[in-house]
Amino acid sequence: MIKIVAVEDDPLVAKFHRKYVEKVDGFSWLGSASTIEEGEQLVKKPEVDLVLLDIYIHDQNGLDLLKKIRAQNVNVDVILITSANDQQSVQTGYRYGVIDYLIKPFTFERFQEALLHYKDEMAVSSAHFRQEEVDRFFYPRQPGQPKSSYVLPKGITKETCIRILQAMAAQEGWKSATELSDMIGVSHVSLRKYLRYFEQQNWIQKDVVYHSFGRPLQQYRLAESGKKVLEQSDFI
Repeated sequence: MIKIVAVEDDPLVAKFHRKYVEKVDGFSWLGSASTIEEGEQLVKKPEVDLVLLDIYIHDQNGLDLLKKIRAQNVNVDVILITSANDQQSVQTGYRYGVIDYLIKPFTFERFQEALLHYKDEMAVSSAHFRQEEVDRFFYPRQPGQPKSSYVLPKGITKETCIRILQAMAAQEGWKSATELSDMIGVSHVSLRKYLRYFEQQNWIQKDVVYHSFGRPLQQYRLAESGKKVLEQSDFI
């Protein structure tokens, strides 16, 4: 069993990490840290195999933790999962030996691909390697089938779309628009616009609860088609 920790200051993103890890066979979740200082202690635990590391952590830089891990010869592997898409960050990650680099927002399929590739690498246990076994460490697996693409209408952004779908995927049962708005940090007006669009695409289900007084309560949950879209599609 490959044991994973995360260094991530956003509790919602850390929650996604945990849920995604638990969906992939062969991996177990050990916990997360929200600061560089806590992260340094967490990654040094001897049972840790893999670290999911953010770059923007409060007013600090996760790349500094990566450099420290390498300088101290901490025996862990690192996947960077971050919104940092600048050349310097990507090159620094590569030079300090990260095994993958995921740019937020990301899909479960891409996350799973990173873990499975790592799992394949760790499956090689020979004392001496043949060339093809070495190649598995230095060359990624061939990409799978191309994803379906959705051209989003004006006013619907890729980032917010994925963020809302991910939040709904992480929840069990029905949630009201107010609950979703508070959980995701999106305004009620903006959220309802996205919910209407998702409903038109049949990505979510809506239920109306009638009370003896007041307005009916509308509740939402992610449909199976919405889960497939989140995992198997790109948004343009």
